[in-house]
Amino acid sequence: MVDVAGGVGHVLLAVLRQHAQLQGVVFDRPHAQSLATAAISRAALAARCRFVAGDFFQSVPAGADLYLLKSVLHDWDDAAALAILRRCREAMAPGARLSVVERLMPERILPSAPHRALARSDLNMLVGPGGRERSLAEYTELLAQAQLQVTERLDLVEGYLLVMAS
Repeated sequence: MVDVAGGVGHVLLAVLRQHAQLQGVVFDRPHAQSLATAAISRAALAARCRFVAGDFFQSVPAGADLYLLKSVLHDWDDAAALAILRRCREAMAPGARLSVVERLMPERILPSAPHRALARSDLNMLVGPGGRERSLAEYTELLAQAQLQVTERLDLVEGYLLVMAS
């Protein structure tokens, strides 16, 4: 499993603790290496997990069975998000899957606390890194443009959605 833009590796390490048969790669920019390596070591998972430095606009480590993008795509506009998805697609071997975990923007914003929170997050993404929250239809379209097809979908907590694609 490759956790793309995995930072320190908290998500991947939690998955590895629950699935002893898995091996993983935390893939992120070089600035995350020392903290990620320390976290891997503290978790006693160095035999099954390593850090790889790189730039997901250039390439992603190839050959994994599963690629995870958790709270990555919402940071970017459509062109950049599509570039990231295409690098993942290029790295995927036949039969590999991509897992996208993001907050799901409803098709229509209602006057409710959860929807207001999503609207604020959408505005923060636009003003900050230049990205945005997206609807399921928008994620499905981005994935299709990267030659990936949605195979499963699972609603998670607090408005997060897990989308599996291959």
